[in-house]
Amino acid sequence: MNNSSTHRPVRSFVRRKGRITSSQKYALENLLPKYGIQYSADLGIIPDSFLGDPESPLIIDIGFGNGELLVSVANENTQTHFVGIEVYDAGIGHCLKLIDENNLKNLKIISGDAVEVLKFGIVDASISEINLLFPDPWPKKRHHKRRIINGDFIQLISKKLMPNGLVNISTDWENYAEQIDALFSKRKDFEKKGFSERVLSTKFEERGVVLGHEIYDFCFKLISQ
Repeated sequence: MNNSSTHRPVRSFVRRKGRITSSQKYALENLLPKYGIQYSADLGIIPDSFLGDPESPLIIDIGFGNGELLVSVANENTQTHFVGIEVYDAGIGHCLKLIDENNLKNLKIISGDAVEVLKFGIVDASISEINLLFPDPWPKKRHHKRRIINGDFIQLISKKLMPNGLVNISTDWENYAEQIDALFSKRKDFEKKGFSERVLSTKFEERGVVLGHEIYDFCFKLISQ
């Protein structure tokens, strides 16, 4: 009997065939090879030629949505290297177009599962900052196991962050905020810091505000390895 299904990881996303414009499709086909990669675990460690000079700060943005905030920040911080990780083609295509229009040299895109990318593609103690702005809240209780921020994920990022590295998290779901706060409070290697104000709102932040949700922002600093 084949029991492989029992060993499948619980993913924080579900790939759906969403709407994609012709320009986004063009970007995926023609700009992803120029500005990004499609990642799977068998590719192993991602080379510095893609991630940037190891002596320069590296910021990883997980689930960047349409990429407008990420592109804006990268445009303002040209000495920092940014890598955006996303699974949804429409957002990736839109972000690739913006990178090309702004001729950005310090922003790369990875199409793939962020957990796989971090676990198999990034060397330990190499990331300056990790951003998770409005990750999928999976609001139904039976789906909470799909939330990307859990004990295993926090353990993973604690290995990948540099000493004094930061993780920034935002959500507009109160019970997710409570879960995040409780998980990090159990750790002895992270301390809570002040959250930097965003230069732009994300699409999901704007939607949360329209729905009347409170915005919860967190910043945690890795204080020991």
